[in-house]
Amino acid sequence: MLDELGVPLRFSHGGSAFHSRNFRPPRYFLGKKRALFLHRDPIDTTISGYFQVTKREAWRNLFNGSVSEFIRDDKLGIVRTLRFNSMWLDAASNNEAVLVTTYESLHSDPMSELRKIANWFGVSVSNEQLEKAVVAGRFDTMKAQEATGGYEESYHHRLRPANPDDPDSFKVRKGVVGGYREYLTEDDIAFCKERILQNRA
Repeated sequence: MLDELGVPLRFSHGGSAFHSRNFRPPRYFLGKKRALFLHRDPIDTTISGYFQVTKREAWRNLFNGSVSEFIRDDKLGIVRTLRFNSMWLDAASNNEAVLVTTYESLHSDPMSELRKIANWFGVSVSNEQLEKAVVAGRFDTMKAQEATGGYEESYHHRLRPANPDDPDSFKVRKGVVGGYREYLTEDDIAFCKERILQNRA
């Protein structure tokens, strides 16, 4: 959606790599330019990571267990997600050049959130441009584009299914807020929420 609006950004996972326990500190990425940090429910993020590792990057053989085992893995699971989020949220709280937005707010009110982000980067956008960007960012639109190779020229492997016959190998997989409930047991969810509370303490 931001590309559609002409917001000049370089997209990054902030130095995080699934095969590493370590993160590059935010100062590595934060210079004199403005930055945007996209925060998402850490449980949803961790489930997305599970499919990234087991479907999209299966060739790396980073993890072969169940989703329940994945969330409990210190190297790849919920603790890792929380550690990464805390690092960036701490950096943002002390840096006026960092804007924080959330995946959930982009779902609930995409027009307002996109306008705020565009304005933050000095890009003026019209309602018509915002409406077009929201349509481009709809799940069904993006799913179809990924399936037919519509993103190949711009995004290459980053928005290419690992296996076109496996919906879980798509980068645009479900796009649901709270979708983790489809994959986790009550015990799994309780485990994640306990870790979230511990992280806030």
